[in-house]
Amino acid sequence: MLKEHRARRSGLLTGGAGIVVGIAVMTLWLVQPHDLAAAAPIVFAMQFNTALCFVFSGSAVCLLLAGAPRLSLGLAGLTTLFAAAMLTQHVFAIDLHIDQMLLKPFVAVGTSPPGRMAANAALCFVLINSAIMLSVLLGRTSTVRIVLAALVFMIATSALLGYLLSISTAHDWLPMVRMSPQTAFCFFCLSAGLIFIDIERLGYHPPVVAAALAAATYLLLLIITYVEMVRQEVLFSQELPAGEQSNARSTLLAVLLLSGAVYACLIVYAFRSAEKSRKMAAQLAESQKRLAAIIDTAADGFITFDRNGALLSVNPACESLFDYPADEMVRQNIRAFFPPDGDPQDHAVATMDDFAGAGRERDARRKDGSRFTADLSVTRIDLGHQVIYSGIIRDMSERKAYERDILDANAELEEFSYRTSHDLRAPIASSLGLMSVVEDMIRQGAGLADIRPVLARIDQSFRKLDHLIQNIIVLTRTKMLDEPESPIPVARTVRETIERLRQTNGGRVSTVYVDIADTVVLRRKASRFQTIIDNLLSNALKFQNPAEPVPEIFVHAASVKGRFVLSVADNGLGIPPGTEPQLFQMFKRFHPQHAPGSGLGLYILRKSAEHLGGTVTYRRQDRGSIFTVTLPEENAR
Repeated sequence: MLKEHRARRSGLLTGGAGIVVGIAVMTLWLVQPHDLAAAAPIVFAMQFNTALCFVFSGSAVCLLLAGAPRLSLGLAGLTTLFAAAMLTQHVFAIDLHIDQMLLKPFVAVGTSPPGRMAANAALCFVLINSAIMLSVLLGRTSTVRIVLAALVFMIATSALLGYLLSISTAHDWLPMVRMSPQTAFCFFCLSAGLIFIDIERLGYHPPVVAAALAAATYLLLLIITYVEMVRQEVLFSQELPAGEQSNARSTLLAVLLLSGAVYACLIVYAFRSAEKSRKMAAQLAESQKRLAAIIDTAADGFITFDRNGALLSVNPACESLFDYPADEMVRQNIRAFFPPDGDPQDHAVATMDDFAGAGRERDARRKDGSRFTADLSVTRIDLGHQVIYSGIIRDMSERKAYERDILDANAELEEFSYRTSHDLRAPIASSLGLMSVVEDMIRQGAGLADIRPVLARIDQSFRKLDHLIQNIIVLTRTKMLDEPESPIPVARTVRETIERLRQTNGGRVSTVYVDIADTVVLRRKASRFQTIIDNLLSNALKFQNPAEPVPEIFVHAASVKGRFVLSVADNGLGIPPGTEPQLFQMFKRFHPQHAPGSGLGLYILRKSAEHLGGTVTYRRQDRGSIFTVTLPEENAR
């Protein structure tokens, strides 16, 4: 974008040069300074018509670059028609009476009729404005436009070089280069602008094009020089012997052809080398873009640093990992991001080779000072003139968390297997023993009244076993069941659960206060939310304090700071002081003598809350406990 802006600005300058010179010459023709015309006739070598055409042509170039193609096309077309009429007069030796149509010259300079534009100038105007019109019609840069402008460039440059070589005789050169210096300068500017604007879009390298133009101009000068020498030889042929004329001509021709051939070969070689270099540069640029795209979109961090540890480059993933912008990370030392804390071996890091290696876990530090575990793989790269290091960084925090979860899950599974097998076996073993007792009592002729207490104990054992199995089923369903979310009317669910639990609570009665609006609806997995309600209320109902004359339970639900909060408070037994860390563990029972249970209820409560993305907390009261479940409220209303 910057190169394109500069090229267009340069094009505007070249078009502006033609406008300025043309207006200046037109002004001199209108003012008619006779003294200046007598002292420096070369100033008026550019005719008024030529100056006007430069104003139109320069304006057409500027309008083309400024985004006004219709005006540019109109001016270029008008100039082309006028210049073509001038050229027709030269070619067919006719007079269309347009030389002095706009202004009658007060002084005649050169050999053309007064006011008539030179033939080569008319040709150049046709070529230049044709190139402008072609750009407007195609809407883009084209090779034909460059070729047309290059022809004008060669003619203008040859004329300028003629003046530099021999200012007094340049105006007497052949018709191809018989052009005033100001005319040649204006054509040089306009043609250069049209050649080099947006030339890279066609795949041409500007220095190569410039070299080609120089070569073509050189060859043109050789041809002009040879033709001029032949012309001069003819003029002075009477003064030289015939043999010397032939030798001089042959020698000059051989020198011109040989130098031209050598120069042409050099240009061809330069062209091919430049083309090969351009293709290699394009392939390298494409490879670099592909590599940059891969690195920039990689999930892992990529860094490079020198042998002193100074970071040379980082990718966007590194910015996210360390919470640093790239410009702040570059030039900092890698030790700032991997401090030598933790592993005692890190204190011995003296050179960057100690960082080299694959799959090393290191303690990494973010911008805010927080730490995370990173997997760092570093490779040493010897470039000959320098040594750099390339590293890949991966955040291990999530994997470490998964590992901890797996270890915790394995520990829970081992404990669950042990306790479950023990608790399942105990009622069965007890029942088998009691069945043996019943058999003995029957053989001894015991009556039903004597056997009934033993049967009641067997029934109690099996009920305990059934309760444990039910809890295991609920726990398994809590972990494995996948169900869709559905709207849950919280107040109605709580009331229905209270009535159901009262009927199965062995006759215990509590006063329950429900402070939940009927409009509160939570969109969650219904069975898991029901498990939470069942465990909260069943514990409050089962573990009443016998010392309390009126057992009370308070259920409250509300939205607090964008989260759904459900709390159940009671004036029951609570838990012994100091046992809070064990509260939500498997098979933990705090009042086994007061009410039967498996010790899985609060564990199931915690797992259900976590599965719904929430938490459960316990707070001791002077009389009783408060359990609070907090859930995300994105779907609550």
